[in-house]
Order: sequence, then structure tokens, then C-alpha cells
Amino acid sequence: MSSFETGNAPAGEVVIEAREVHKTYDTGSVQVHALRGVSLTVLRGEMVAIMGPSGCGKTTLLNSLSGLDDFDSGSVHINGTDITRMADDRKTEFRARDMGFVFQTYNLLPVLSAVENVELPLIVSGVKPKVARQMAMESLDRVRLREFATHRPNQL
Repeated sequence: MSSFETGNAPAGEVVIEAREVHKTYDTGSVQVHALRGVSLTVLRGEMVAIMGPSGCGKTTLLNSLSGLDDFDSGSVHINGTDITRMADDRKTEFRARDMGFVFQTYNLLPVLSAVENVELPLIVSGVKPKVARQMAMESLDRVRLREFATHRPNQL
């Protein structure tokens, strides 16, 4: 179990619910069934690991759950919001406001410090710089990285 907060959902409440998610890639000569009826429920406070060999659909699942990629059928709800048929611009806004990502590769700006990388999306979304800095430092505290706040990505 994690002590981190997950959105606005009370402890034990469903924060991610996927039902019968299917995704097929058509490469021309072959159809790849990346997801076949995947269902998943994640409660607030739970820590979930998506594991498996290369090419088994882990990234496809995460991209589908986050709305980064569309899927063929099924449904996905995040904190009670159905993202299944949400327009791309609404999904982008929803992700910026209600989601956070840790990608396999860092995707950090190398010229910014850790705290600047964390606060940048907040500032872009309209949070005042002082408030963004405070929120970024609190986030670094949660993941026990405060002591590295001024370090650049290549120093982490």
C-alpha cells in the first residue's frame, strides 16, 4: 500500500476502472491483438505494477488507460470520469489537470532542476509560480527527493 494521495477519491474508492478493453494493431499483413478484454480496478492508495515481457501490451494498456491512445472497444473511467469517448482536446486537458505520469524514460528537460521540471506543467496550466514551487517541493517530499530539488536530471 502507498501513503500517496490519488486524486480526490476517498481512501478505498475506485480511481481507475477499465472494462473489457480491446486494442488491435493492423500492420497490413498481420493483426496484433495487444489488449484482449482487459479489465482492471485500482483503488485509491493501491500500488499496481504492470509487468510482462517486451511486446505483451504493457505500454498499450497504460496509453489506453491514460487516454494517450484510443482503443477499439471497452471503457475506461478515471476518478469516475468516462474518458472512453472524450474528445482529444478534453483528454489533453483532463490529463494535465487530473493525472501524473512517470515514463520509462525520464522525459525531463535537461537544463532545468528537478523542482523546475516538476513545477513547469503547473505553471503552464495557470498555477502562480510561488504556489507551483510549493506544490513541486511537496511532491518531491512525497517521493523522498527533496534533497535533489536543485539537481539537474543527469545528476539524479
